Amino acid sequence: MSTGALFISEAVRSALDSLRNNRLRSALTSLGVMVGVTSVVSLVGLVTGLQNYIEEQFDSVVGARIFEISRFSSGFDDMETWLRSRSWPHLTASDAEQLAGMMTTASGVTWRSGTSRSVSRGGRTAEGIWVRGLAPTEIDVGGMTIAFGRFFTQAEDNIRARVCVLGSSLADSLGNPELLPGQTVSIGGERFTVIGIANPLGSIFGQALDNFVSVPFSTFVSLFSSPDRDVEIAVLPLPGVTQEECQDEARQILRRIRGIPLDAEDNFFITTQEAILDSMNKVMGGAAIVTIGIAAISLLVGGIGIMNIMLVSVTERTREIGTRRALGATRNDIVRQFLVESVIISLIGGILGLLAGFAIVTAADSLTPLPASASPFAAFLAIAFSSTVGLVFGIYPSWKAAGLDPVEALRYE
Repeated sequence: MSTGALFISEAVRSALDSLRNNRLRSALTSLGVMVGVTSVVSLVGLVTGLQNYIEEQFDSVVGARIFEISRFSSGFDDMETWLRSRSWPHLTASDAEQLAGMMTTASGVTWRSGTSRSVSRGGRTAEGIWVRGLAPTEIDVGGMTIAFGRFFTQAEDNIRARVCVLGSSLADSLGNPELLPGQTVSIGGERFTVIGIANPLGSIFGQALDNFVSVPFSTFVSLFSSPDRDVEIAVLPLPGVTQEECQDEARQILRRIRGIPLDAEDNFFITTQEAILDSMNKVMGGAAIVTIGIAAISLLVGGIGIMNIMLVSVTERTREIGTRRALGATRNDIVRQFLVESVIISLIGGILGLLAGFAIVTAADSLTPLPASASPFAAFLAIAFSSTVGLVFGIYPSWKAAGLDPVEALRYE
């Protein structure tokens, strides 16, 4: 074994002996580092899991190529923008129909609106159900698929037919989904015939996305809304057409439809999945920075504790230091010995914090709706943070130990 390896082995042994001799003091010293590392690992796991989960949900529910047009932004804009958009004219179904007729780069355009009503059948009532007024093109553009029955047609939309498609969760609460097509339900006191049951969309943060009932848009307007109600427009580009090209055409057409002067800003928002994800990532990133800052305070407290215990250790081991110097140990040898001890104490807190953080992440993923996943990056952060804290806060005690006069150190009682 090399001299360097022997030195490291001796320093590690000495550090572990010191910890065993002062178990309670060492545990309390490592606690600050442990709390800080636990916070960092938990946060990274929760944020990483949340970001992955949101991206998966957007891919499966929204669709990566679809972009949406609305009067109000779907992102996280400032209050001034939101207030300004309230003065803009409504984005109506008429705007959407004209846009659909003039687009050349889109494979489909659909529009939708909604409100909340109770839905009942045979003595069973579901309150607060989202009633969605959908254009017949929703099945081609919006990604809805049907498990049983069918979707409504353009002809049914034209005559304001009282037909509906139930979300899977609502269907389960009203009876056997396979047997519901052809049955009658009451939506806000109005009778409708069930013609289809949608495939499940899943849930986000424990909130079901399938507690809805969809009706033809014209039927929705006549019974639950008004023609000038705001709608959300969804556009799916043609294969081979980039999303940017399709967005540019939609923007120009909609500006003409809404009579916007050349030098005026758009009075509508075009939102993509990527833009929404970017906005959400910014919010989560800001929250992560704040939380990491709080965790850094714990690491700072832990570092101060490590410096304190190392200074105490230097005082307690003054004669030992004098003996080592008398036997030929250099100042650098003493510095390295105490630095290794400081890093080990900090690493113990870091490893315990890593295990605690992983336990919290696993528990959050298993016991709550919050998606979380432990990552190798979090483990790297834990080790790097704890090693750095031990190294930085061990420097002063190490130099103090190395600076002791060997003769005076041997006389110390």
